[in-house]
Amino acid sequence: MQKLLVSTALFFSCFANATGGTVMDQQSKIVFSFKNVSHETAQGELNQCQGIAMGTHSQVASTSGSGVRGAAKGAAAGAAAGAISGGSGSDGAKIGAAVGLIGGRLAKRGEAAQSVQANEDMYATVLRNCMIDKHYVPYN
Repeated sequence: MQKLLVSTALFFSCFANATGGTVMDQQSKIVFSFKNVSHETAQGELNQCQGIAMGTHSQVASTSGSGVRGAAKGAAAGAAAGAISGGSGSDGAKIGAAVGLIGGRLAKRGEAAQSVQANEDMYATVLRNCMIDKHYVPYN
């Protein structure tokens, strides 16, 4: 009976110290497999790589243009077009400015969507490369 208890305790202690598994980045949904380290170590290294990727991500985001500038440029162009096209004085300029403002905002939204996607792609690339450098294997 005592041998059985010792064998069972030894089995469970080995099982509890087993290493290997997966960790997942919630933002990019990339899953990384690991061996020979604990889950806590893998999660810590994932956190480090997330910090690096976030730093790159925020640098790229801060260099993107301002939505206000795009709308203002659209409004100015629309006002000029309205005034030049023979609109009645300031009313033509006002209507042109309104149309230009809307056009500028719509164009800026398209650019913003592309910028967001580019930032997400950059984050995922930096994260993946960082984890690969630490000998983790990405599943996706």
